[in-house]
Amino acid sequence: LVSVFREYCMIIKHTDYSAGVHNIEFTENCIEIGLEEPFFGKVKVNCKMDKSIYQIVLNINGSSQVKYECDRCNEEFISEISTEFQLVCLFNSEDVQNEDINVIYLSPEQDKINISNDVKEYFVLNVPMKKVCKPECKGLCAKCGANLNLKKCGCEESINNPVWEPLQKLKGKLNNN
Repeated sequence: LVSVFREYCMIIKHTDYSAGVHNIEFTENCIEIGLEEPFFGKVKVNCKMDKSIYQIVLNINGSSQVKYECDRCNEEFISEISTEFQLVCLFNSEDVQNEDINVIYLSPEQDKINISNDVKEYFVLNVPMKKVCKPECKGLCAKCGANLNLKKCGCEESINNPVWEPLQKLKGKLNNN
């Protein structure tokens, strides 16, 4: 499957706006900004642009739907993921080497700001390491593999690991006193 990636779908033509605070909204398909699985559906982005004669500050937040497989019970679930970040655009007539990822230098000829790649990167960075369908998910039985959220299996609950035997003996001594 080849993804259809529109490189310029979230563009702000800043010359169309006067100095002051402006709210700009974007709604795009995930594929159009390059977001692949687990993202699906639409990406909604709200951008608060504070424009002055020297700079533009963009406060950006967005949300999208994601489809994960739970790391505990292996069940598929749908969740919402959100992101929030800030970009500072400075007007500068000189070509400046920029190492700060949240600062953009705009030449006098540039009348547009493309936030598509930034939005994509921040969404990808907000994908959690551990994906759990619900905080109280019980997971799978270590012996039989049954989903403990759906039913209680008949397996022995305690798994004896010889590593813990000295601590079990100590616990027994402390409980007898």
